[in-house]
Amino acid sequence: MLDNLAGGGAEKVMLNLAHGMAGLGHPVDLLVCKMEGALRDKIPENVNLVHLKASTSHLGILCALVADPATIQYVVKMFIGARKRKLPGTFRFMPALVDYLKTSQPAGLISALPRTNINAVLAKRYSGQATRVVVSVHVNYSFKEQEAQRNSKTEADCLQALVRRYYRQADVVVGVSKGVAENISEYAGIPRDRVTVVYNPIASPSIHTLARKNTRHPWLESGDLPVILGIGRFVAQKNFPLLLRAFARVREKIPARLILLGGDESSAEQCLQKKELAEMAVRLGVRDDFDMPGFVSNPYSYLKRAALFVLSSRYEGFGNVLVEALLCGCPVVSTDCPSGPAEILDGGMYGRLVPIDDEAALEDAMRWTLENPPDENFLRARGEEFSIENAAECYRSLIFESHAM
Repeated sequence: MLDNLAGGGAEKVMLNLAHGMAGLGHPVDLLVCKMEGALRDKIPENVNLVHLKASTSHLGILCALVADPATIQYVVKMFIGARKRKLPGTFRFMPALVDYLKTSQPAGLISALPRTNINAVLAKRYSGQATRVVVSVHVNYSFKEQEAQRNSKTEADCLQALVRRYYRQADVVVGVSKGVAENISEYAGIPRDRVTVVYNPIASPSIHTLARKNTRHPWLESGDLPVILGIGRFVAQKNFPLLLRAFARVREKIPARLILLGGDESSAEQCLQKKELAEMAVRLGVRDDFDMPGFVSNPYSYLKRAALFVLSSRYEGFGNVLVEALLCGCPVVSTDCPSGPAEILDGGMYGRLVPIDDEAALEDAMRWTLENPPDENFLRARGEEFSIENAAECYRSLIFESHAM
């Protein structure tokens, strides 16, 4: 089950997982609340798409209250804290989800992201079905909450209260890395032995096929200078200003170029950061060797041709793009942020790890890796360990083995 089909990491993971579960011979429905986003044309052919229809906020709240009357306290807090005194739409898809559970009676429901996870637990309570609800956690909630607090303290507090109350009631809680598992255990008050770690399903044959296609970017097709690549949303979490400053230091010593892929043109926050980065590039004197082409549907062709991929994040849940870089044979450097990169790179064996916000250390690691590129096959072999098949088999056991934890 997904909120929407945005091009984020959790959404890609759930599509891969749906494909993998179907590949094991199970009929799979993909439940989507909003049929919008960059991945709406990427639904696996072996998966049945179910579009959940939204109800009114009033009906959704009523449904949540029938499932658990204690929900009223959070609804009231969210209503009071809302700038426009508007009823929260948190539960608008619950009635459709309850109907689905009653009609289809699936063996398991795998959800991702907080709102969907909460609705999944409440819908099972309301429906009375034996469906095993598996809630998956894809980010470090403590760091995510710090960002949310800056926007709305009331909403952030309510989210934590809802997470603490309902994640404990899930049949299974999955963290996509050991760091995430430890964080959600502490954040939601769930015993650590009740949180299972399942690494994200990333490796698939399609990545290698797509990697061989042309990028149509002149810097990568010409290959005259090494290109450093960053990929992600233009938000504070990804810390692209750090990467740009470190790149400027690298370029003082060796010729290189920097491309940042991604971004949502409809997001005012992301458009503002792109503008600030463009201005920073001018101040740093690297404007002619810096490019932000926006969202591309095939980043793998870029990764295959880049000399280096850098993840400069302040925090992650797993770091899917690190695995994608490894699969393309692209050398990587990453901040040692919570949570995921150190696990993917095995403590630095498959790519240099540097402290968060350390510009000098990042520059040193980038330059060293450009001058000492690792063997591509060595990197690809590590990436293949994070396969769709491995993850699908883990989730299958969590659903069908009643005592699996």
